[in-house]
Amino acid sequence: MNNPKALHILLPVLGSLLLFLNPGCRKCGDPEVPDTLGKVEVYAHRGARSYAPENTIPGYETGLAIGTHWVDMDIVMSKDGEVVVSHDIKLNPAIVRGTDGKFITERLLAKSLTLAELKKYDVGRMDTTSAYSKFFPAQVGMDGVHMPTLREVIRYVNDKTNKQVGFQIEFKTDPEHPDWTFTPAEFAAELYKILKEEHIERNCEIQSFDWRCLFELQKLNPQIKTAYLTEWDNEPGTPYSFFDPDPAIAGLWTGGALVKDHNNSIPQMIKDLGGACWEPEDVELTKATLDEAHQLGLKVVVWTWPEHSGTTFDTDLVSKLISWGVDGIITDDPGMLISMLAVRGYVLPERW
Repeated sequence: MNNPKALHILLPVLGSLLLFLNPGCRKCGDPEVPDTLGKVEVYAHRGARSYAPENTIPGYETGLAIGTHWVDMDIVMSKDGEVVVSHDIKLNPAIVRGTDGKFITERLLAKSLTLAELKKYDVGRMDTTSAYSKFFPAQVGMDGVHMPTLREVIRYVNDKTNKQVGFQIEFKTDPEHPDWTFTPAEFAAELYKILKEEHIERNCEIQSFDWRCLFELQKLNPQIKTAYLTEWDNEPGTPYSFFDPDPAIAGLWTGGALVKDHNNSIPQMIKDLGGACWEPEDVELTKATLDEAHQLGLKVVVWTWPEHSGTTFDTDLVSKLISWGVDGIITDDPGMLISMLAVRGYVLPERW
């Protein structure tokens, strides 16, 4: 088959067929298969960027066709205050082309451009000479693909799925460079306005590495589920460690909250701060911290950083995380994840 997108859309079906042909595999003694199957929720990262341009309507179309419980997206704000779906505070030369068809060389701030100006850029292809492109060899390039607004994505997904798929939305801000974006309070207020007007307050999880944004959103509505992102770099002995003795380092991304004031426990700190979800990097999580988070009532959803782990999908690690009982996995390759869940007998997301 010459179409990689079509191939990976078929992966979940093949996994389900394997399960049907061998229904006894759940009891075959495989230590990775738990005795009592729960639900592992699938989050199609930035749409499904292993196969289609990230954070675009074609990307979400692909993720929904493969199957997912949640669509994942990042948001920035334009100069004129529009909330735009894009991962990068500064335009990314690896995926952004100007009106001349060439990849950009100047990394302009999204905040410095109006929505109309942002819409002139094409984000449908990768620069194949970039480090970014090496992780996504099956991604299908397209022309005439532009950054959507958050409202456009919400309406597309809701119309396509009859409001059956959830929204995971990530604030993109940087406390080391506060002038690069709107303030957390301004950003949270604009996002909350959209959540209310589009009626998805109960069907979303709002995430951020910059916990100040989550604090501001919780002030506006404490019922909205906030998801606190962490990474390997937040663990002891790392560059951005929450356990650093210098509070300026330990509290940089936590809005000043210090883990030492919360039993030296990241899950405990998130619970105390009002979070509903903890979203650690996959290589950061341990079985002990997962169990602790669950005991505190937190949902635990993991994510992969390809530039750190060296791959977009580590099957051995994913097998371990499934067996541990994580609640969800954010992945660039939802087809592969669904296949792994299918053969283990988990309930799979619908395809749209």
